[in-house]
Amino acid sequence: MSEESLATGTAGGTLAAFQAGRAYDALMRLPILLYNGYILVNELRGLAVWFVEQPVPFTVTPLSATVFASRVALILFLVLLMGFHLVRRRPVAKARGWPPRLVALLGATLTIAMVLLDRTPNSIAVYAASAALILLGNYVSIVAVLSLGRSLSIMPEARRLVMTGPYRYVRHPLYLAEEIAILGVWLQFMSWPATAILIGHLVIQLWRLGFEEQVLRENFPEYSAYARKTARLVPGLY
Repeated sequence: MSEESLATGTAGGTLAAFQAGRAYDALMRLPILLYNGYILVNELRGLAVWFVEQPVPFTVTPLSATVFASRVALILFLVLLMGFHLVRRRPVAKARGWPPRLVALLGATLTIAMVLLDRTPNSIAVYAASAALILLGNYVSIVAVLSLGRSLSIMPEARRLVMTGPYRYVRHPLYLAEEIAILGVWLQFMSWPATAILIGHLVIQLWRLGFEEQVLRENFPEYSAYARKTARLVPGLY
């Protein structure tokens, strides 16, 4: 074997070791955390501006109460997303190639960009429905993550196979919870750009599920039997 081949092999081994290490895993979390943090700060500033724009003395009305509730629910949703990324464990296997990673990155970031749009509704019912859906999505997310433990992932990765809790009924309860919450977010913005983002996100998420399930099938032999008897997202429908 030539010295060049030895050097290439050593470099490849070093890169593989780095990608399997804690530093690489932390580095991969950083862009998502920074992006979510920016959106969160932007939303907190927006809430502060909303307070400043209220008449003095401030009077609680049904509209102001539902607007406040919906915005706080959205802030809690963003905080949950950041918290989930911080506590997830390192993977035991990952999807191969760039397409799964690109799809996962778009799925994790696209819809949150909706928060940067202008809010359009001015209805008590719409804001109340938004708050209810986001809080429901948050609740289901927490229940799913309590079952999942630290096995949460952004990229299609295998950490451990969970089939208990809400995973007894659907294979991807965390995705279902996210879509419920995001529908609530969309209600605050209801515009053509927001709708385009929502539809694009749904398509990407379904594509993302396929990549994730492929990794799980390759690394957990029991996953195929589990998938045959458990709905993907909605029991009895899909």
